[in-house]
Amino acid sequence: MKALIRSALAELAATAGVLRYAERSLRNTLTVLCYHRVLPEEQRKAYHDPDLVVTPEVFRAHCRLLAERYTVERLDVALSKWQSGDRPARPLAAITFDDGYRDNFRYAAPILNEFGLRGTFYVIAGLVDSEELPWYDTMGAAWRMLATADEPTAKQVLAEAKGLSPQERAAWVERLRSRAGELPIVDDDHIMTSAQVRALADAGHEIGSHTMTHPLLPQCDDATLAIEIARSRRILADLCGREIVGLCYPNGDSDDRVHREVVAAGYGYATSMQPGTNEPPTFDKLRVRRWFINQDRLAARDGSASDALLRMELSGVSQRLFARKRAA
Repeated sequence: MKALIRSALAELAATAGVLRYAERSLRNTLTVLCYHRVLPEEQRKAYHDPDLVVTPEVFRAHCRLLAERYTVERLDVALSKWQSGDRPARPLAAITFDDGYRDNFRYAAPILNEFGLRGTFYVIAGLVDSEELPWYDTMGAAWRMLATADEPTAKQVLAEAKGLSPQERAAWVERLRSRAGELPIVDDDHIMTSAQVRALADAGHEIGSHTMTHPLLPQCDDATLAIEIARSRRILADLCGREIVGLCYPNGDSDDRVHREVVAAGYGYATSMQPGTNEPPTFDKLRVRRWFINQDRLAARDGSASDALLRMELSGVSQRLFARKRAA
């Protein structure tokens, strides 16, 4: 029922010109989209958190609309233009991907290229060229194998795991892995290879850091924090042969101590999971706001990608109507 109401409101807002008016007000702002994975529907349904996945068909529809209605740049370029006062006729936007999965290279990058767009890919540097999964994917895959129907979902258990200490969480994930045995992993589930990361950079996409191992940074001790933030930047810079300007906080979590380390490591900006557009009076380069893109929330009544719902989301109308909360 909620989906039907959202879809009906979006179509009404589009027909009445509300979205066109809201988009005109974006000319002085910077809009940043946050994606994670792009996978065919069967793989999307098999993933432990489908909210983090869009299909290639949906991503193509999003790119088409963005190319039509926004000036899309990689985030480092968009930030430079926006902060210098450059205001193109269409509002500035950037497309970002967290984690750096191989499906980003296989599915997302070719679609971006179709529309002449360039994106920003935040890569878990310590897992490049590795067959090791991020800890949350190991947990999610193991939990889906072990859990019974009446137990919490992998997404719910993952939220609880984030409240553990790093040592407790690592031990718990290892116990799950041991109990589950061989996990149903495919190539797309791994972080990109060095050749794939270099190819994206050579094609004009931005590579940013998503730390070494994707910890919750405020939980790290000082030495670990420095390694996660500074070493990941150096590794990716050496890999790409280019300066790494941006960092994405794992899970969006940061605090003043983390921000100081980000500045000390030489980053120019860092992205959060705080929803909303970036506006001059409140802009913070260490807490860049992004819209978390959820395929189901932005689907029309027939399940296809809804232009009206995406427009309503990116213009901030959805946030005002539905009091949108911070994404997990």
